[in-house]
Amino acid sequence: MKKFRSVICLLLVLVMALGLAACGSQSSEGSKESGEVKGGEKKEEAAGKEEMVYVAEFTPVDVPEEVYLNPRCYTADGFYATSYEKTGERELAEGEELEYEGQLDIYANVLYFVSREGKLTKLDKYRQLESIEDTEDRVGYNSGSDLIGLCLGDDGNLIAIEQRYVNWFEGSQEEMYSDNSWNRWHYENSYLLRSLAKDGAELDSHEIAFAGEENSYFNTSALYRDDEGNVLVTCEMFLLAVAPDGSIAYQLESDEYLNGVTCLKDGRLGVTRWGTNGMELILLDSKDRTFGEKISLPSNAYDLLTGGGDYDFFYRNGSNLNGVNIETGANDKILNWINCNVNGDNIGGLHVEEDGTITGVLSSYRGEKRDTEFVTLRQVPASTLPEKQVITLAVMYLNYNLSDQLIDFNRHSDTVRIELIDYSEYNTEEDYTAGQTKLTTEILSGKMPDILALSGLPYSQLAAKGLLEDLYPYLDSDKELKRDDFFPTVLHAMEAHGGLYRICPSFSIQSLIGAPSVVGEEPGWTYDEFKAALASMPEGCTALDQYITRDSVLQSLVALDMNDVVDWSTGQCSFDSQEFIDILEFANSFQAEFDWENYEWSEEESTPIRIAQGKQMLLQNGIFSIDDVLYNDLYFGGSSTYIGWPTNNGVGNMITLDDGAFAMSASCANKEAAWEFLRNLLTEDYQQQLWGLPVNVHVFNKKLEEAMTPEYIKDESGNYVLDENGEKIQQSRGGIGFGDGSTYEVYALSQEQADKLLNVINTTTKVMDQNDSIFAIVQEQAAAYFAGQKSAAEVARLVQSKANIYVNEQR
Repeated sequence: MKKFRSVICLLLVLVMALGLAACGSQSSEGSKESGEVKGGEKKEEAAGKEEMVYVAEFTPVDVPEEVYLNPRCYTADGFYATSYEKTGERELAEGEELEYEGQLDIYANVLYFVSREGKLTKLDKYRQLESIEDTEDRVGYNSGSDLIGLCLGDDGNLIAIEQRYVNWFEGSQEEMYSDNSWNRWHYENSYLLRSLAKDGAELDSHEIAFAGEENSYFNTSALYRDDEGNVLVTCEMFLLAVAPDGSIAYQLESDEYLNGVTCLKDGRLGVTRWGTNGMELILLDSKDRTFGEKISLPSNAYDLLTGGGDYDFFYRNGSNLNGVNIETGANDKILNWINCNVNGDNIGGLHVEEDGTITGVLSSYRGEKRDTEFVTLRQVPASTLPEKQVITLAVMYLNYNLSDQLIDFNRHSDTVRIELIDYSEYNTEEDYTAGQTKLTTEILSGKMPDILALSGLPYSQLAAKGLLEDLYPYLDSDKELKRDDFFPTVLHAMEAHGGLYRICPSFSIQSLIGAPSVVGEEPGWTYDEFKAALASMPEGCTALDQYITRDSVLQSLVALDMNDVVDWSTGQCSFDSQEFIDILEFANSFQAEFDWENYEWSEEESTPIRIAQGKQMLLQNGIFSIDDVLYNDLYFGGSSTYIGWPTNNGVGNMITLDDGAFAMSASCANKEAAWEFLRNLLTEDYQQQLWGLPVNVHVFNKKLEEAMTPEYIKDESGNYVLDENGEKIQQSRGGIGFGDGSTYEVYALSQEQADKLLNVINTTTKVMDQNDSIFAIVQEQAAAYFAGQKSAAEVARLVQSKANIYVNEQR
């Protein structure tokens, strides 16, 4: 497999100033935002050749709320895009009752052209293919169409491929959703090649005559034409060349499934697929109509973009855009989206021009408002950009909300820029933890970023080594935030060695959940109480799901008590305690392994059914959002207790800090600026948009109030629907289906459930702290006890000895 060398060629990092501050007043062409490259990571340019960096220009596009642009093909003047929109309403069918708002809405594809100046023009003459009427009155009949591919013709007109589908059920209405009914559904697909004028009017249309397998699917994510004007598409294991009259000019078969067609910088065409040795690009010899050279690709290069400048093609690589030169084997990071003040998750329709200019469409939300911008990234001399102090943020993967927070910070700071370093780019197909290993190694060797996401990193160890900054002084002197703004138990969970060395916007709670009639009403129990509860259950009942093994139990319990058995500040361990011996003995009561290979799952053995039938006592789950309290209660008939793991010390529930939390380096180049960024993660504005449990109590209370406020069903006129007693009918917040086919709706949170949630949060003092190296020591030594070769006390002493050596070596 060809190796691509990792050479940073054009740009690693880029900062952009706020539009008005950087460029004066905004012109009609939009705003321009620029930045500077950190000196230590600039590419070494040839003598006399100035370094070039990318600058983003944003041109607003006035897009109505109902329009979501999906760019399809580019021209010199702009791009064509589709949008799936409501285009009308149908009549109420005979015997049909109106049950919900929007039931009669008709949706279809709409075509637009967007100029480079941001002007949106609807192609009014375009009409999506009509559905096929059912002449046989078939059950569950449904027909529709979809525009799935678009490219330019020679004359500037458009060539479209549209899919038309029909499906129905062979049987009665009552049988449609019964067991094993899936194989009685019939699906038919057909594809048409349409020629469209610039206003969208149809000029010509032909059904594509591909005699493939029934229900075969065309991949038209990008449409290209060969030298003879045939449109190329992939269909499972075939490359099809569709002639202008819809016939198949030629087809090539692969021995592996094909992803799609791509075009290189020089116009050569090819297909991508997952081959014997990983991802590969197979070039097309259009003259001989055969597959040609095979080129090995990076493992994550699924969707390729046509190249430009020095590169044959580009591909997304985590937070980065990479360029590949086939001849030299170069695989270079071109830019990092975030460091260009662009949220890469929100940009679509990427297009790279011959000179390396990159364009795309950016859709983002500011509160309830959605903004659409045409983005152009061009190279400029680095010397033309304003100087800013750079502080670095290292992550393994970038959280979506954090992306916008970084961009906002950099746009509004005139003096400082936070540069993102995404270590996931170092992961390989053979080693998905290579990036984390590299980051950990660099940190422990003294190469510290200014801010770091702690996911997967040994937090307590880093804090004890003095590598992290205590954030309490910053919080205590903050003009708006104070300690009382946060849950005391969660704030304590973020501490280490008496200091606050990390902060986290949201958290969750891991627990064992049981029925109050079995485990009691309050969280927390001992090993003896656990055994007594299990003994009260029907014969053959297991404590947890039948696939739970002693190693997984041991790992959870070690993570639960890690802060109690290891003190990184003193180097002392206490694995030889009675508490750890109890953990070993408890873990040993579970099975050694589970035979997944021969296990045959059935609905009767699903978790909710096993709990209902007394075959399983506890649910291993957690509270990841306020609504989870509603769903967890359903497993136990409407009420549950977050009893936690049994333990001799406190309550065995665990706080988990979502995304691993964030820390400031003790050697940070600008600590005040770093705090200014970190504090934003603790504010109400930021945490209001998060899905998990917010650490800010004010945001939590608002979300709790929303969850407790009932919503009521309204009719199409906006009036409340009343029951037979004249009372408003509460609107369901969602539902859940169990393995026996039963479904349950959930409604507003009750006061009792709210009190229970708060009680769990306020009584949970332990934090999940996983250290893979220490657990490896525990697991290795525990094997002798599990095999009956040593006692639990002997193993505890061995773990104590080896863990004590490891901890003090790492201090």
